[in-house]
Amino acid sequence: MSRVLSFLLFFVVVVGAMLFLAVPLVINPMLTQTVRDMGVKADDLKVTVDPFDAALLSGRASRLHVHGTNVEIGRATISELNLTLGDVSFFDRTFGSVDGKLDDVDVSAGGITASANEVDVSGPSPAAVATGRFDPDQSAEIIKAAAKRVGVQLDDAELVDGGLRLTLAGLQIGASISVQGGALVLQPEIGPPILLIQPASSDPWQLDDAFVSRTGITVRGTVDANRLAKDATSSP
Repeated sequence: MSRVLSFLLFFVVVVGAMLFLAVPLVINPMLTQTVRDMGVKADDLKVTVDPFDAALLSGRASRLHVHGTNVEIGRATISELNLTLGDVSFFDRTFGSVDGKLDDVDVSAGGITASANEVDVSGPSPAAVATGRFDPDQSAEIIKAAAKRVGVQLDDAELVDGGLRLTLAGLQIGASISVQGGALVLQPEIGPPILLIQPASSDPWQLDDAFVSRTGITVRGTVDANRLAKDATSSP
């Protein structure tokens, strides 16, 4: 009898292990296709869950991994997206946390387009911290384009520690960058402030602060990741 019980126990353990391994193999392609059907545009997209995740049996996932290339999310296009969502509910399509990185991001906001070489996102989904980094070339392009919109033709925009050095008609003037009223603003030492980036009132993200170094401009903000995901997966 003990041998029979041992065999049955062994059988249950093996079948259970195979089940937990098989569920992700079945659900991963389904999740990927579902996300595509919900309107996410990407050249390559993979949505996967962890094996041996007991939460899957209740319609949830402890962690869900999303990887994509040339992804379109709202007003942003992303060369490569690599995110991990925590405490995911498949029923109401929500998640509790987000952590990951977006590479080569182009964002349009308020009629202004800006390109960042990377954006890190981490934290609880209703108020995750997003940190965007613009390299020196991207920073100069944003500043020159913004100045041109207000009728100022800059010859050069050079990053220095803590600020910028602008060249206009051979004259060099200092400038600083800050977040004012939710917008990223360039403030020359002479003349009025120039708007660089401003989220629309309907956007699920806002800007909080910014700083400048010789290696680029870093902008930090807060994003409602659940709202952003819902906007991205809304069919046109």
